[in-house]
Amino acid sequence: MHLLSIGTLCYTSACYMKTLQKEKTSLILHGHFYQPPRENPQTGIIGKQLSASPYPDWNERIHADCYSANSHSRYLSAYRRILSMTNNYAYLSFNFGPTLLSWMQKEHPQTYDLILEADRQSVQRLGWGNAIAQAFNHSILPLCTKEDARTQILWGLDDFNRRFGREAQGMWLSETAINPMVVDLLAECGVSFVILSPWQCRAISKDESSIQELNGKPAPYDRPFLLQGKSGKTINAFFYNPQLAEGISFGHFLRDADQLYERLLAIRNGDKVQLIHAATDGEIYGHHEPYGDMALAALIKKVNDRDDFSFSNYGTYLASHPATEWAHLHEGEEEKGTSWSCPHGVSRWYRDCGCHTGGDESWNQKWRTPLRKAFDNLSQAIDAIYPTEVRRLLGDQVQPASLLHAFAPVASELMDMQTFLAQYSDNQEVQVQLAQLLLAQKYKHFSYTSCGWFFNDLAGLEPRQNITYALMAAQLCQQFNGGELMINLLDDLSKAKANRKQDGNGQSLAMESLQQLKGEVEAALYFTLNRRIANSIDHASTYGYFELEFFALQEDGSVNLVVLNKQSLVCYECKAVDLHPDAMQLEYSMTIQGSNESEEQIYYLDHEDINLRMRDELFDQIDRTVCSFDQSQIKQLSKNLGHYASLATNIPYLPMGSLYQELIGSSLQAIKNLFMFGALATWDEFKGDFTLMLDFFIKYGKQPDLDLIQTLFDNQMTAMAQKIQTYGLYNLNSRFVLEFLDIIRKRGFQPNLTAIQDAVYPYLSMQKQLP
Repeated sequence: MHLLSIGTLCYTSACYMKTLQKEKTSLILHGHFYQPPRENPQTGIIGKQLSASPYPDWNERIHADCYSANSHSRYLSAYRRILSMTNNYAYLSFNFGPTLLSWMQKEHPQTYDLILEADRQSVQRLGWGNAIAQAFNHSILPLCTKEDARTQILWGLDDFNRRFGREAQGMWLSETAINPMVVDLLAECGVSFVILSPWQCRAISKDESSIQELNGKPAPYDRPFLLQGKSGKTINAFFYNPQLAEGISFGHFLRDADQLYERLLAIRNGDKVQLIHAATDGEIYGHHEPYGDMALAALIKKVNDRDDFSFSNYGTYLASHPATEWAHLHEGEEEKGTSWSCPHGVSRWYRDCGCHTGGDESWNQKWRTPLRKAFDNLSQAIDAIYPTEVRRLLGDQVQPASLLHAFAPVASELMDMQTFLAQYSDNQEVQVQLAQLLLAQKYKHFSYTSCGWFFNDLAGLEPRQNITYALMAAQLCQQFNGGELMINLLDDLSKAKANRKQDGNGQSLAMESLQQLKGEVEAALYFTLNRRIANSIDHASTYGYFELEFFALQEDGSVNLVVLNKQSLVCYECKAVDLHPDAMQLEYSMTIQGSNESEEQIYYLDHEDINLRMRDELFDQIDRTVCSFDQSQIKQLSKNLGHYASLATNIPYLPMGSLYQELIGSSLQAIKNLFMFGALATWDEFKGDFTLMLDFFIKYGKQPDLDLIQTLFDNQMTAMAQKIQTYGLYNLNSRFVLEFLDIIRKRGFQPNLTAIQDAVYPYLSMQKQLP
């Protein structure tokens, strides 16, 4: 046979066999990861939230349950041994709220870096990244003014581009809320696609003459559609599979990865589709559904091991399957738009539409309308002040709207205020006023964060937080209009009534917030107490937004200090006088004058002015001071414990019954000292002393003592994990971990190993090289 004929036959056979092979179905699971901004706008610090116990706040709790867990998700054997760990973000389509990422970058940089790395891996694997942008602080865009909606989109895109190092193709809309105005703005800003609920779609068509009404049925989920705004501009939209999304969110599909896989097969075989996708709150993967991240990791492994599906993302699918049909959305009540969590449209965020979460059956949400009206009135006043004052300060150098859009990296805390404003003026007074105007805009936006209307009552955490942001916006701007902003805001807030009589109304909730310490006072108090209480090694130079520029203890015992607010650029000269220097009583007079103020302000402060978060930190500093042993003291204590144990063996009574309690306390302090001030560097020298002290604890300590030691061991493992993640896994720290675990496990302690496993696994799996 001729060689050409043989080649043709082989090629034809190969093509035939390829057609017989089962084509993989694209699978996209999207996680919307988001938390509302929780920081106190006065300080930039999240207050302690007791409802999040044992964590200090809800960001920390959800980070442990979900955000961190998904970056190191376990795949276990039948004997619960770790077989592998997966960075789920490398396979999951996702968006993260910019304000959440700002917090995570500061508090948990390892998780933050793994999220960015997962997106880079997805770009390498698929050509398009898993991550998409989000409207900045989760405002409901159809209810925003057009310019505010534009700012939300531009700030969200800028945040994404700076963090992920590429332009965003898609954008997550807060509560998937959309209307024609939003479509136009997204198209103008270069956004290619959005993800919507299938119930937001009214009809589909191939052209204007063939509109197919859905009549209450969900939109097809297996292909993208085109959306057209009022101006004729278009974007793409994906409508997720409603049964799959609902099952993951509320039907506990994440309790069994095998069953979830079978459900996906049933959808594929039943609907004969090339694409299956679902969008849910990302927190379902581990927080709302405990261990949901592990179910996802197991699903990822099963998908990768088989030939039925391939994990993809929206950008990749859109590139190979461009939209050819049109989707026509419902208009929603009052033609304001639609969303995924309010069947009425977007009414949940401005009126008592019947949608709520929790609360007493007799409660109502009539407070929503006056709350939004109060913020709308404030917003209009600020928007009238802003351009006038910017032009007064900068002339025609820059358009006020352009300046606000350029402010995006400062709003994201990716650029400091001083650096940003130096581009426009070197006059300090001008910079301070510009900072106040821009921050007023930022906090005006924060006051519209959607969570403030989502739940059941005005007195909840979320509406209170929004009110706090509105107050901050008014405070920053009131110097430009004679103080009327605050008066009008409080009057408007009085019309929003809480459901419980004792909670009052919006004005009373606002007054509670206004009675809290101003940021500069809180910072000055913290620096004063920190220098009074802590070891020199623990002297702080920053407190949230504030930086300590000068501190001096005077001969009369008073303290002079200068603190700078790095956001507002206002510098404060402070004088703190201890009113009871010889008594065990905390009471100060604090005199403070800002660089933009003509008069001093005097405050009288006592222990009730120390918030819970600050109190915890100061107690920790006291603990570190108490535990400051030198090496000879630890050695002497070890000898004393040995003497005590030998004398106390097999005797019917102890002549000094309180001595063991004193030794227990001293041993605890010594163990803390080893861990606080460098266990790694002194481990070989004090390993025997540590073992002796631990044995003493076990023999003579009571259960609360042992529980405290257990917590200490958990913290030590977490601290060592951070060292490994920062500096690498080398012989000294790996030997410490193994020897430390061997000692405490033989004595019945089982520390939490999650963090240390996360840190060590990349080296064991050869993802990282040993230093």
